[in-house]
Amino acid sequence: MGRGKKSRKDNGHVNGERKRYKKFEDLPRDNKNLRKYYQAQKIVSEEEFPEMIETMRTILPTNFRISGSRQQATDIRELIMTEFVPHIRDTQIDGVDIEAPHPLPWYPNNFGWQFSIPRMALRKSTELRGFHSFLVTETEIGNISRQEAVSMVPPLFLDVRSDHMVLDMCAAPGSKTAQLIEALHADAVPGTVPTGVVVANDADYKRACMLVHQMNRLNSPNIVVTNHSGERFPNILKGSSREIVQFDRILCDVPCSGDGTTRKNVRVWETWHADDAHALNPLQTKILQRAAYLLKVGGRLVYSTCSLNPVENEAVVAHVLEHFEGALKLVDVSTQLPELKRRQGLKTWKVMTRDGEMHDTPENIGPEVASRSTRKHMEGFFPLSAERMDELHLERCMRIYPHLQNTGGFFVAVLEKVAPIGVNERKKAAEALERAQQRAAARGYGEETPMQAEDELKRAASDDEGAENKRQKIDEQEEGAGKRTPYLPDSPREDPALRESPFVFLDPSTNKELQAVLDYYGIKDSMSHQGFLSRMENGLFRSVYYVADSVRQLMELAGQRLRVVNTGIKVFGRSTVKEAECTYRLVCEGVPQLLAHLGDKFVIEMTFNDLRVLIEQVNPLLTQLSDETRRRIEAVDTSCSVIMCYDPAKHVEDSEKPHTRLTALLAIPCWRGAVSVSAHINKNQLRSLNHRVLGRTANTDGVGDLKLENNTASSHADSPAANAQNP
Repeated sequence: MGRGKKSRKDNGHVNGERKRYKKFEDLPRDNKNLRKYYQAQKIVSEEEFPEMIETMRTILPTNFRISGSRQQATDIRELIMTEFVPHIRDTQIDGVDIEAPHPLPWYPNNFGWQFSIPRMALRKSTELRGFHSFLVTETEIGNISRQEAVSMVPPLFLDVRSDHMVLDMCAAPGSKTAQLIEALHADAVPGTVPTGVVVANDADYKRACMLVHQMNRLNSPNIVVTNHSGERFPNILKGSSREIVQFDRILCDVPCSGDGTTRKNVRVWETWHADDAHALNPLQTKILQRAAYLLKVGGRLVYSTCSLNPVENEAVVAHVLEHFEGALKLVDVSTQLPELKRRQGLKTWKVMTRDGEMHDTPENIGPEVASRSTRKHMEGFFPLSAERMDELHLERCMRIYPHLQNTGGFFVAVLEKVAPIGVNERKKAAEALERAQQRAAARGYGEETPMQAEDELKRAASDDEGAENKRQKIDEQEEGAGKRTPYLPDSPREDPALRESPFVFLDPSTNKELQAVLDYYGIKDSMSHQGFLSRMENGLFRSVYYVADSVRQLMELAGQRLRVVNTGIKVFGRSTVKEAECTYRLVCEGVPQLLAHLGDKFVIEMTFNDLRVLIEQVNPLLTQLSDETRRRIEAVDTSCSVIMCYDPAKHVEDSEKPHTRLTALLAIPCWRGAVSVSAHINKNQLRSLNHRVLGRTANTDGVGDLKLENNTASSHADSPAANAQNP
């Protein structure tokens, strides 16, 4: 995760006058204290250190990941390899050869890619404009995710499966969350829903809303976006018992100083201070401790930062391992992803105070070089004893340095919970206070009075154990008094901090409007009817969403405790056509979920020529389609939705075939007009289909050979639905 605190700069103003910004290439790329600090840590050899620093000064290559279903991702990968790579390999700009995109050697199935083409050249070069347009288009519709290479690493070590309960504690902006969702769906049979759940949480509401965009592109009914502080993520109780819902997998990509991102965040060079890590260490520790409580025994947890600082990395991991006295252990993953170049975790390091001095121990660090809040947590910044660091196997942590494989810097630790955490919290807090008092007596607290020192020690001893004990008491009181409010349709949570109407589950047995929609489209019993929900506005709903049964169960168990920002995929939207027999139409993002459960008459197979007509024209006439396709469309009501499908596997012997490799089923929601039909997809989806199916391109500015013909012969009654894609 990026920087965890705002820069010390005052919003670009100096002495009341606006600061003059420098050009990107003129920004400083050096920091004396940063170099001094990391050279003292000996994170690499003296001979290797200049190479690492020099790499950190260069611009980061562009990386992207092919996402979506396994079959469709394979089609996109083949398109890149056969169409774009050969073309770019032969391209020169100003007489200089351009490096073609290439797969990351360690990313599974060649779905991770990297290239070093400058962004300006990518946008302005005529030869590369098509590739740039392709990246933008496929990113918008969710087939490609722009993501830094090292950011792809942590989810790969979580080993997520379809039945896992997964928690992403600090999820925004959502690229890693997307990987977790893809892993959950990786082995799912089309038309089925995994039994697992991904809870994507972020402490910042606006950043949590960024997750919603990621979620909408992936069309998963198995995700819930929540808004809680990671270190205070609420307990969810299982029914009337005191047992807490725990997760199989947890990702803690915590807020950090971000000094591993100097290649893309150049400002880090001039804003870097050792105090940044000191301020973040307590929060990082609390988030990891909270994750440990929420993890199942036998579950896996990944802790990661985009920082190289051991105070934010090994120090946090070591002290949390020590804190839980054997309940957690570091997992040896050195044989996994063997082509990923990495270094072992550190067992010794120094701490820099604000005067620039390096310290091996916390003794003699006074108020003149460290603030009171820093000294309160100073013990947790340093390594444990050498013997204990060996016993905890800190070498199993992973450090990824920029010069190893032309990436950013990153830290990853994989932990497993091997025993339940159920100690006497009060006793442990008292012991922590006694140890802190003994250490304070040994080294003094500067000019503080004994009373001040005692107060500070008490606050230091009241760590997450005390908070967890208090949290459990509150849970028990609520449960015993019967005050735990369930998530009921007639009593949704109305949280003023959330700027959306609350979600309400819709029961078809009591909601006649929803039941009428399900009956009209012939939704089969193979699809659970308990997962429909909507945002109510004045007792009415405009759109219907769908969640997996596992998500519904989690929300019902959580009651009003989860601050849900968003969940589910939109499956039905209210139609704007008054003459429509059904007041709701099928929505594009819900097609993958509904396709296997729709009534047969609403799923219409089409030929390649039908597909061509559908994506070449805005409102093609029914007479332009094949006889069988036209007959099937005419069998449904005028002014309603249908799904038109092209299955490449059924047309292998056809003379006309897609321009590029196409193996995944294409299912396109359409509106059936009186004399025409129109595709209900947005311009980016249409642009992507034209490129992949017909080989016709259009840049994001509209320049290219893609020009859609509008059928002016169709009646005006056919067209309103074409503009009703976002009800």
